[in-house]
Amino acid sequence: MHKHLTTALLAGLALGSAAFAGEKDRKVVVPPAPPEGLWQFKLSLPAWIPWVSGDVGINGINSHISLGPNDLIPKLDMIADVRAEAHKGRFSLMAEYLYLNLSDGVGTNTVVKKIDYRMDQTMADVSVGCRLIESERGYLDILGGVRFNQFYQRMTTQPNDERIDQVVDTVATVVGRRLRTAVARALVALGGKDATLPIAPLHGGDAESLVRKIEQIRGNRVERQAKIKQLLHNSLDSTVARTDTFWDPYVGLRGRYNLNAACYLTARGDIGGFTIGSDLSWTPEAGIGYQLSPNIYTEVTYRAFGIDYDKDGLLMDTVTHGPQVNIGVSF
Repeated sequence: MHKHLTTALLAGLALGSAAFAGEKDRKVVVPPAPPEGLWQFKLSLPAWIPWVSGDVGINGINSHISLGPNDLIPKLDMIADVRAEAHKGRFSLMAEYLYLNLSDGVGTNTVVKKIDYRMDQTMADVSVGCRLIESERGYLDILGGVRFNQFYQRMTTQPNDERIDQVVDTVATVVGRRLRTAVARALVALGGKDATLPIAPLHGGDAESLVRKIEQIRGNRVERQAKIKQLLHNSLDSTVARTDTFWDPYVGLRGRYNLNAACYLTARGDIGGFTIGSDLSWTPEAGIGYQLSPNIYTEVTYRAFGIDYDKDGLLMDTVTHGPQVNIGVSF
């Protein structure tokens, strides 16, 4: 579905931009072009307000996430987003660097006293554009580029010894299905089903593993209780982390259509991955811009980033979308 949606957006951009080839409107005023043979540069700072939804998983244990700005912004520790462009003649070189760091701590009333989450995401995007159509009304470029993606995820758990004692007093004397059910309920916090960040359930398989280990413990009741308490304490006092890095090549289009002397429409879309990095990635962005002066502009757009990645035990099938405000300068 994501592939068809992105293809339709790119096709619509290409068809809509065909108007650039029509008769010129002398009333339209565009920012002054640089002298022939000289470079023009742009630098801008986007501010993205995101919603994130989809599925994330580790080794077949998946969680569904649906988080909005109210969930994410209070947990944001750092964010940096910078765009740069160099343009000369028909050709342009574009780059974007996006880094964000999210963290959260969640207390639970189970054998897990607290869970601390951290997620770092780095995205670096470099592309080359070639102008297909240009007039006083605007332009249309074809793009080719590569996007670097890195996801760092970390989950730290702290044992709740008081709750462990209560659970062990119950499970140490039962066997079979009753024991399995009792321990599984106590370890529900490790399942990752109520994620507060777009992070995979890194401890998702621990509950079942601990149940199996407890079932194998032998000895009298006192010995068994002591061994189970020690096993739960040691297993739940832990940190699990992983870093996933991959590169996505992509192709796309971008265009601009001038409405009047200062106001314009802008759009960009790309599709990539092609199983080289992710199975599929796509990014549409469209909105309206305003030329505050010949060298300063601002844009309000709606941006989305979809990714379908399933390699090395990590599943990431998510869509991040939301409005974006961008202010920039050209020189």
